[in-house]
Amino acid sequence: MKLKTLLPLSVAVAAVVAVPLAGTAAAGGAAPTSATKSTIKIEQAYAFFDSYKPSKKRLVAVVVKTHGRLPRRFDGLIRAGGSLDRSGGGSLASVRGKATHCYTFTVGLRDGRFIDHDDSRGTKASAGSRHVVHISVRDKNAKEITASKTVTLRDKRAGDREGAPIGC
Repeated sequence: MKLKTLLPLSVAVAAVVAVPLAGTAAAGGAAPTSATKSTIKIEQAYAFFDSYKPSKKRLVAVVVKTHGRLPRRFDGLIRAGGSLDRSGGGSLASVRGKATHCYTFTVGLRDGRFIDHDDSRGTKASAGSRHVVHISVRDKNAKEITASKTVTLRDKRAGDREGAPIGC
């Protein structure tokens, strides 16, 4: 390849790489790589019955707002998990993007009860019942840090998936 064609090509590649990097810096930089007890403290939380159209299965969705941002893996996924009454749950997902401190996870239901990790029946889930939300994160020394908060399970309202009730 000639130098005349190589130079514009290298400038174009540099511009394409620089745009995403500038975007992450503008969005608040990289997320923390470790967690502390104060970072994962749950400030607000709520749980509601939900269902997704393709399967029409009922489940419970939980939305939490933490004091700080939770740590992320090298590929951008959140290094934390959530459960409701220590049954079900799973990985956390961001609500409204990486810049917020709001996260969500779901717990499956079968016959009106939470589905446990071992596929057994867990605690009964009914509107108005109170349950404990648990968030767990491993710090850089592989020590587990947990936080919990009690929530009341309710029916779905407008804006619940987006975190509107807690200002996400």
